[in-house]
Amino acid sequence: MEKLTDRQLLSLIQEGNHAAFTNLVNRYWEEIFIYIKSRIRQSADAQDMVQDIFISCWNSRERLYVGDNGRLNAYLYQAARYTIIDYFAKPGTTVYNDILLEQAADYEKEDNFESKIYLKELEHCIREEVSLLPERLRTPYLLSREANMSMKDIALKLSLSEQTVKNNITLALRTLRTRLHENGHYLGTLMLLLSLSN
Repeated sequence: MEKLTDRQLLSLIQEGNHAAFTNLVNRYWEEIFIYIKSRIRQSADAQDMVQDIFISCWNSRERLYVGDNGRLNAYLYQAARYTIIDYFAKPGTTVYNDILLEQAADYEKEDNFESKIYLKELEHCIREEVSLLPERLRTPYLLSREANMSMKDIALKLSLSEQTVKNNITLALRTLRTRLHENGHYLGTLMLLLSLSN
């Protein structure tokens, strides 16, 4: 069964063949795990997320599809991207700037007109929300984004401790994320990453 193509496996899976599904999981588990872990940087959470993706695949096996290349990886990577978005939309989740840069690049590669319009709308919404932040949150946030300054440099410039700067940027991010989520911008968490430096 290992020599079967994804299309052949899918046909069996849609008939309820557990062995074919196990083969599919074995074929893609590590690849999807590495993809998710590289973005969320949490091994245990990444394992749980991959497991949830494959459980969802089995539960919705009638709707699975192979891409133009005859493989299921496009479907699985799309599912992984949505799972990552949901992960970062949770309150209190630590966010890393390089994740969004890669995610935004993924959306750009899709060359989808609606996606590009939505990304531009999100950027505009983020700018508006940033302007509404209190100065103590807005200033360090903007310095980290526009000047790409480190926590240490921002702390020196503002005569604050590095911990205070870190706390203020974290609070700014949390506030922006909450406002965007309330406004229905579920990709907003991803877009915020463009505005932060490590």
